[in-house]
Amino acid sequence: MNLLQLTVTTGCSNVLDENKKRTIRIVNLVCLTTALMSIVFGLGCYFLMGGALIYLPAILETILLLSMIYVNKEGWFTAASMGTILINNLTIQYYSAVLGRVTEVYLLFIFLVGLSMLIFDNKRLRIISIGLTIACFLAGEINIYNGYVPKLLITGDHNLTAQFVIRWVTIPGILGLDLMVIYYYMKNIDRLRKNALEHVENKLRLAKEYNAELLNLVAQLEKATDAKSIFVRETSHEIRTPLNAIFGISQLLQLKVEQNKSLAPIRFLADHLYAASYNTKEIINNILEFSKIEAGKQDKAQPAVFNIRDWIADTVNMHQYVAIIKNVKIKFSVDDEMPEQLNADKILLSKTLNNLLSNAIKFTTQDSHVTLRIFSSNKKWYIQVTDQGAGIPEDRLRTIFDAFVTERNIFLEGTGLGLHITQKLVECLQGRIEVSSILGKGTTFTVILPLIKAGKSTDTDPDNRPEQLVNLNDTTILIIEDDKMCQLVLSRFLCGLGSRVMLAEDGLEGLLLAKASRPDVIILDSHIPGMSGKETLACIREDTLLKNIPVIIASGDPFKEASDELLKAGANEYMLKPIEFKTLHTTLSKYIKQRITHP
Repeated sequence: MNLLQLTVTTGCSNVLDENKKRTIRIVNLVCLTTALMSIVFGLGCYFLMGGALIYLPAILETILLLSMIYVNKEGWFTAASMGTILINNLTIQYYSAVLGRVTEVYLLFIFLVGLSMLIFDNKRLRIISIGLTIACFLAGEINIYNGYVPKLLITGDHNLTAQFVIRWVTIPGILGLDLMVIYYYMKNIDRLRKNALEHVENKLRLAKEYNAELLNLVAQLEKATDAKSIFVRETSHEIRTPLNAIFGISQLLQLKVEQNKSLAPIRFLADHLYAASYNTKEIINNILEFSKIEAGKQDKAQPAVFNIRDWIADTVNMHQYVAIIKNVKIKFSVDDEMPEQLNADKILLSKTLNNLLSNAIKFTTQDSHVTLRIFSSNKKWYIQVTDQGAGIPEDRLRTIFDAFVTERNIFLEGTGLGLHITQKLVECLQGRIEVSSILGKGTTFTVILPLIKAGKSTDTDPDNRPEQLVNLNDTTILIIEDDKMCQLVLSRFLCGLGSRVMLAEDGLEGLLLAKASRPDVIILDSHIPGMSGKETLACIREDTLLKNIPVIIASGDPFKEASDELLKAGANEYMLKPIEFKTLHTTLSKYIKQRITHP
């Protein structure tokens, strides 16, 4: 057994590839088996029939087959495999020629074809080996029919015994070789199936491990995103509180200049302070909007009916304060074909138009104008903003909507987020944005949106008409705010409008003052020490004397969930710091008129 094992594994010692080792072992085993069968067959025929034409080829075949084992030992594995196929083919065809059909050698066709499939992985070598086998068998059949090689056994009664013995000795041997090849072929298939299953299992295991790593990474990213959102949110609130004071001071200065012509020399400084603080506010808003987009928490469109002409006029008036510093005039028009009322998300539209107008004012030339045109066509409506700036090179137009892409500007610097956010907002509104530019003449941005007219005009509804500003004389307004500068700025503005102002630094003090004076309106900061803004609001709404007083939340928290939470808790309005005085005056006018009408 040791000798047999040593013979079969000859040539495997220096081979690392398991598939190659398997091929070497099969070739060695086939060579050893067929060599033994050949020598036994040759000696048997010699004793039955005599003659050197049988046993000498058998001895030669045996020597050649055993030499293939030596060829394997020398490392010539392909030569050994091909030699084994060739020797068996030639030997089979020789015995077929000299013995005729007595040996049933055609049964070895299965053996040789199967052996070719088994020992050759290379497609080209398989084809050559199988082609050689087919050629040899065709040559054998041609010889049998034409008798080119004379037979040793002639059919007749005197040779029946020899024929019988040769036939029933060779047939079992041939079938044995066929079964051996089939066995190894099936074993190889089982091995491949097992390897495939192991490969799949390994892939599945690796996929599970990779999936677990991805889930862990996603959890870490979500944690980091949440941490970043909290940081941005808190930072925004911390910035908005002092910015509210700066923005308010700039507006107070502008009001003072309008009221007192002797202060005209500081008008330029007041306008610049307003523009700078307004730009800072827009930068903070864009950073927050970008943060929400990155976190996948962008606000969904919530359509509502509004008057488009009033909306455009209010938006343009707000931006004209900034534009006037560059001596830029904003010209706007709304085509007659546009309906009075639209059904769309006014908040998202305002963010979109604010970004486009801010961008146009920033890049238009000094002493020029920015054109805003609203028109409709083919069930679409268009917002078109055109500046008279230097224009945008064609290669920059392809990246103009990418994040953090910006052009240098000496008037106002930006983050490069405005147009990127604008594109996302327009997509949220089910529209698209286009840009065209001519160098030296200017740039036009066009927003294309679906035109959804309001189902019913609401012009006759007093609650939907633009608020008329009212005089705040004989009104009392309570401000619950812990920041001294914000207190000062708001109280100065409201006192200038004729209102009596009361100040409280926390919720408890505010409640006591409210019960004592019954103010017309309460302006409540959402972040105050001690009792929070929400808790203070809850106490106001639970108090019989205070529950009907309008409460305006003034907050530095820009996230929608914060405003929704306080509005659901009973707040009448939610105003984001820094506060536009005109917007505050309009809001106060609405509630003062309501209290006059329904005391």
